[in-house]
Amino acid sequence: MKLAFTLFRYFPYGGLERDMLALAQLMHERGHEVTIYSRSWEGARPDLPVVLLPVRAMTNHGANAAFARRFLAELPADVDAVVGFNKMPGLDFYYAADVCFAEKAYAERSWLYRLTSRARSSLAMEAAVFGRDARTQILMISRTESLIYQKYYQTPQDRIHFVPPGINRSRGVPADYAKIRPELRQQYGLAPDDILLMMVGSDFRRKGFDRALRGIAALPQELRYRVRVWVAGQDKPQSLEGLAEQLGIADRLKVLGGRDDVAQLLWSADLLLHPARSEMAGLALLEAMIAGVPVIATEVCGYAHYITDHAMGEVIDAEAADATIAAAIQRTLQTPREEWIGRARHMIEHADIFSMTQRAAELIERGASRR
Repeated sequence: MKLAFTLFRYFPYGGLERDMLALAQLMHERGHEVTIYSRSWEGARPDLPVVLLPVRAMTNHGANAAFARRFLAELPADVDAVVGFNKMPGLDFYYAADVCFAEKAYAERSWLYRLTSRARSSLAMEAAVFGRDARTQILMISRTESLIYQKYYQTPQDRIHFVPPGINRSRGVPADYAKIRPELRQQYGLAPDDILLMMVGSDFRRKGFDRALRGIAALPQELRYRVRVWVAGQDKPQSLEGLAEQLGIADRLKVLGGRDDVAQLLWSADLLLHPARSEMAGLALLEAMIAGVPVIATEVCGYAHYITDHAMGEVIDAEAADATIAAAIQRTLQTPREEWIGRARHMIEHADIFSMTQRAAELIERGASRR
């Protein structure tokens, strides 16, 4: 088959982008011709055709809409199926990794917001995928979020197909972990008694990294002195650095930017903090857990249930106070590291968290052949 994959913007450190590339490469390995279309691309390109369709617009939502129009106008006639990773018209398949915009527009904002060009454009793009009369087949990663979409759009159930996570097994606890961990910590400049708290992800505010810093600042002084807080993700560091200065923990914080060694960082870490305000899934949660790192995350994260299912940390309320986050950190750090490693290896052995690309590929092949 000839497949067109679409993504508004590509940058190398996002979970959605990693999922897109993994699925595109698998479809290529299965004998299909895959071309990726995007309006911008950062970082190295894959060994697949990438077509850039730059557009001009005053706003981000305007650029997205303009890209959708240009893509549909230039799409080759012999393409068998279009697989999208952002909401837009013309998709045969949509990989649903974004939360429902209608929920934000109707439940969190006033009617005036829904009159803005951003809201009207975003709602129209979303309806083109989830609307009752749309034809797009939806690859859904969150059962909770699917109910929210159906509340607003009455999306027929037979168009929604649930897929498991697609974590790379190489991120799991290595066989020689006991040897690798101290070596890595020494390379990163960590002292034996340092406690490394990691935060992984871009869009720092949405991920709740400011909440995490406030929780860390609320820790007892003796514990706080041992803590190192490292942030791996692509966003402007000034907001976190300024807040850390206000909280008196600036010397504890290091904003690393986008990183290619996240697996190694996690093998060196003691805890992942992810008190997100909004999170459709949360690949970083699963990557931390299989790396042997306990996780503290808010209940809004689509993958938060894996924390409870496998006893790999704590799930906290979406509006948890600073003291609540601090208390969760202290409780989690009391469990011996060997216990977390054992639970991680049990999770790797028993949880269905690696097969997203295979399941999605089968759904695309079956659905496209029907067309």
